[in-house]
Amino acid sequence: MSDTGKWEIGYQDEKHKIKIEAKYRSNTLLEKRWKDFERDVTPNPYRHPRIRKLKDTSFPKGTYRYRKDPIRVVYYPEKSSKTIYPLEVATATDVSYKRRSSR
Repeated sequence: MSDTGKWEIGYQDEKHKIKIEAKYRSNTLLEKRWKDFERDVTPNPYRHPRIRKLKDTSFPKGTYRYRKDPIRVVYYPEKSSKTIYPLEVATATDVSYKRRSSR
């Protein structure tokens, strides 16, 4: 998947934007890593060494994960509008994107 042009970070609504920004701004290192996320993902949200497509998760199909310690960003790229919607941002220990076994 090769995409030309920059993508934009978008939010479902203002309430969601405030929630996501509050999470990464609560920690200086997370805020710095958020800038790395924006820089690394906006050229192409599908291909980067720090990006993995999530499979078998509780997040919607087509969701990706960006990892740069200590930050994890789970996001959904919408190709038609070239918008990246962050769904979750947290430290590695605070974000759960793997489906748990129901044993």
